[in-house]
Amino acid sequence: MLRLKEYCDRVRDDAYGGSVELVEDGITAMACEIEAEEPDDILEGIERYVDSILAVTSPILPLIHLLNRCMCFAEAHAAGSRDNSGLKTAFLELLEDIRQEQRQCVEKIGKVGARLIARGDKVATFSTSGSVMEILTCAAGEGREITAAAFEARPNAEGYRTLREISGLGIPVTFGCDALLCKLVPGSKLFVIGADAITSTGEVYAKTGSYLAALVCSEFGIPFYVAADTSKFDPLSLLGFPIKDSLRPACEVTDMDVPEISEIINISFELIPAKLITGIITEKGLISPHAVGLMMKPENMSPRMIHKLEQWRENCDKLK
Repeated sequence: MLRLKEYCDRVRDDAYGGSVELVEDGITAMACEIEAEEPDDILEGIERYVDSILAVTSPILPLIHLLNRCMCFAEAHAAGSRDNSGLKTAFLELLEDIRQEQRQCVEKIGKVGARLIARGDKVATFSTSGSVMEILTCAAGEGREITAAAFEARPNAEGYRTLREISGLGIPVTFGCDALLCKLVPGSKLFVIGADAITSTGEVYAKTGSYLAALVCSEFGIPFYVAADTSKFDPLSLLGFPIKDSLRPACEVTDMDVPEISEIINISFELIPAKLITGIITEKGLISPHAVGLMMKPENMSPRMIHKLEQWRENCDKLK
């Protein structure tokens, strides 16, 4: 049973390889928590879960989307009956609906992305992504006989996980450190990554190193795609919210004694300009990064969630 505290610890430690499993576990943790805790006031309990997760997360939009759905639920039921049993059942049903929606989105992304891959193609990727793995799974399942290139990536050297998972599909992988992008990417039919957030202007927030990969693809004329369902479209960017930084502890990079006059920077995510992105593979099809803003619905944001995110951003600024 995954309880909320354990989940929050994992989120704080950036222990998840992609937003798909991050959201899956978030749903599981909240469901387990409300079953085990049985709060006197279900709606207060839900808001407490939201605050606990928000306090430890980076700006990973599918998780923010999940928390927003939870807050919308709490607001919608605030003025009605406080029948705890009925509210608990309804909330658990909402969580399960979100879980199924995500799974269906990933499945559709896999089918759309696989159509971009022909028999014998070499596909390059970076970091770990459930959506990218679904694309490769679909392509491999259709007997495309493809090969892949992948790279060591932070945090927690998660690129090695990517190596194991792609190899597990029967796809031969050429693997190297990030500095070998210019060596291993040429010859690829396409490069595809996952994303954690996409702004209204089409910038993609992804694991550090992805920007360099996009530049390499631009240099060698290789299409650079992003696989992301529309829950990763950031409506807050329409409201003027900047992306929150994702600073990580220096000890994740090295255990050496750093001279006092120097510092080690360890950042998990970075923004890739829209001009470097060929297209975004979504559950609604292949779209241009410049069309993202037209598909956002900021009116679906919970007012209280927006207020929480304002404080979240302010607290981040104070820590700089």
